[in-house]
Amino acid sequence: MLEIRFHGRGGQGAVVASELLAQAAFLDGRIPQSFPFFGVERRGAPVTAFTRIDDVPIGVRTSITRPDIVVVLDPGLLRSQPVADGLKPGGLLLVNSRLAPEDLEAAGGVRRATIDAARIAISHGLGSPTLPIVNTTVLGALAKASGVVSLDALGRAIETFVPARRKENRLAAEDGFRMVRTAPAAAGSTEVRTPAAPIIPSGFPEGPLASMPTEIIGTSSWRTLKPVISRDACTRCNFCWKFCPDSAFEFDAEGYPVVRSMYCKGCGICAVECPPHAIEMVAEG
Repeated sequence: MLEIRFHGRGGQGAVVASELLAQAAFLDGRIPQSFPFFGVERRGAPVTAFTRIDDVPIGVRTSITRPDIVVVLDPGLLRSQPVADGLKPGGLLLVNSRLAPEDLEAAGGVRRATIDAARIAISHGLGSPTLPIVNTTVLGALAKASGVVSLDALGRAIETFVPARRKENRLAAEDGFRMVRTAPAAAGSTEVRTPAAPIIPSGFPEGPLASMPTEIIGTSSWRTLKPVISRDACTRCNFCWKFCPDSAFEFDAEGYPVVRSMYCKGCGICAVECPPHAIEMVAEG
């Protein structure tokens, strides 16, 4: 049985990627299973999805902690999430990244592959420059780097199950298949790192998770867009501070708002509520 774990952010299509991979495997004559895991369902929040593929009926229904393949749709997750934990020696780490695969950090024995899926997706009009939808491009790269499904089956799955822009998605998958870069297995220890169990902060209150400070929950790692304030347009009305759900604003000596990045998760409420439109959400990094 082959087990694949997808890591992405809300809005990038990680869940759809796992489902399309399962459909493509079915069209190739194999037996698949696909399901997601959501923490907080919002655009930009980390999302995990799972796909199993076998030639016999699959009885296990648990999440995948020892994957054969890890697919990362957002390279920022490499800094904030232990995405490669549990990846088997000899397994494949595929990342949407402009880096060469040799530059990816990985445990010993892990094969590496990269694809500049964001650039390919944007070239086909999939998503936006600040949030490209990279799932079909990454699946094309996965088909080439792993051989888990054929490009033909993936194309048929896209034509059948993708609800919109099917031609563009199919072409993006073909580009991913053609342009993926691979590297030999990484050197070093082949010890498998066990995924850490979630740690609940001490003194956890009753009520919604959002009642905890964001620096404890770590929701600033969700951020794909950040607010940038124009001092020329700002009227110091303090609406950004009033409407921010995470107290991510403080004020300088002149009364202008300043973003506290460790608290900000990039939700964009401040930009929407700002009366003089002095706040613009721009791509992180």
